[in-house]
Amino acid sequence: MTMLQEPAHAIDHAISAGKTVAPGANRPSQPGLDGAQLASFHTNGFLIIRNAFDEATLDRFETAARSHPPIDQVMVGKQYPAPGRWTLARNAMADPDLAFIMARPEMTEPLRAALDDDPKIIMFAYYDRTPGGAGLPPHNDYKRWRPIGSSMRWAFAIVPLCDFDEAAGKLEFVPGSHRVAHSPDPYAPVWNAARAQRPDEDQFVDPELKRGDLAIVDMHTWHRAGMNNSSHHRTGLFTKWCAASQPPATGWYPFNDEVRQALGAQGQHVLGFSSPRPITSTTALLERLQPDGGEVLFIERDGKLSLPSGPAVKEGSIPDWDEGNYIAGLCDALAIEVRTRPTWMSYVGDYAEGDGLSRAYGYRVPPHAWGIHVKGAVWLSAAQAAARGDELTQAWAAAAVAEWQRADLVRGKAVSEATGRADQYAC
Repeated sequence: MTMLQEPAHAIDHAISAGKTVAPGANRPSQPGLDGAQLASFHTNGFLIIRNAFDEATLDRFETAARSHPPIDQVMVGKQYPAPGRWTLARNAMADPDLAFIMARPEMTEPLRAALDDDPKIIMFAYYDRTPGGAGLPPHNDYKRWRPIGSSMRWAFAIVPLCDFDEAAGKLEFVPGSHRVAHSPDPYAPVWNAARAQRPDEDQFVDPELKRGDLAIVDMHTWHRAGMNNSSHHRTGLFTKWCAASQPPATGWYPFNDEVRQALGAQGQHVLGFSSPRPITSTTALLERLQPDGGEVLFIERDGKLSLPSGPAVKEGSIPDWDEGNYIAGLCDALAIEVRTRPTWMSYVGDYAEGDGLSRAYGYRVPPHAWGIHVKGAVWLSAAQAAARGDELTQAWAAAAVAEWQRADLVRGKAVSEATGRADQYAC
């Protein structure tokens, strides 16, 4: 078995809301967060650390970014640098002069404190809002269909590369809007997030972000961005990080091995996933709860036992870079093979299979459901699966069952893009 993920294994105004730290004033001896900063983050849903990065660091990153035009997201009818919001993301971290900032302690240690866990990168994005580029309306970024938004504990780390002022476009937050209830699902080993409530327009405040600051922003915090009315590009590094023990419910964004290499031996700890292998298939762990524990469905054919599986299909129902969510194709395959279509699934792990990887997802059938009754159905506990290892067509299947049944991870519900487009909170 090859496991690619690292298992666990309120305020009156934004300036004070972020517990803004003046240069050299009340800064901790290590680049984490002091008690007042951490309390402010939990109260307000964001924190601003002034002058977190020095000019040498910013210059190195900017020089590299200029060598990679931010055109990895199609802007229909436009060519860079036409007015718009352009991105350099996905696996762009394969350039060491972009990757290095992600492993700097000025980045990782405040996040470690905010997340109360080892921080793992789930999104790298350099944004360039060119002159005349439109802003963004109010929104929050917890999304059950996104590898970069479906963890139950994650945060933004935003580094402006210019002042986000009135001319270039302010980035504004709503203090306290992150207070969204999380609760365990009554029938499955996953957690739910309550439906977000849109704040009033007059609740947004401007923290006056400036070049080199670091903004740490809770996953549920509402924010908006203004139009770039200046004559210069509005640029910044916008990254997302999750707690290691609360992986993305869809599975990790599939960073390639070049990203790991660019981070180097001292920096690759920030990755939750990287692999030289592509994700080529999907596997389902369909569990039912029995008095003595959970059992997972295997299908017996010709004396061999297999977990139900499907293709790794890039869905494309939402036109964005959501690589890593393969739930739609798996659910389509399950509808054919075992005549069931889970309303949600949750990431388990990635396992070597041939020249690629199989991304495994779990789902527990609730006791009030009809259940799954198909020819060849065999329900096995993790121990039973391990004992019958010579019968398993997927050599890693027993380990995957054990991984799904771990109690030390906090898993969320993931949905397909099409489901999320309709209503991500429906399940």
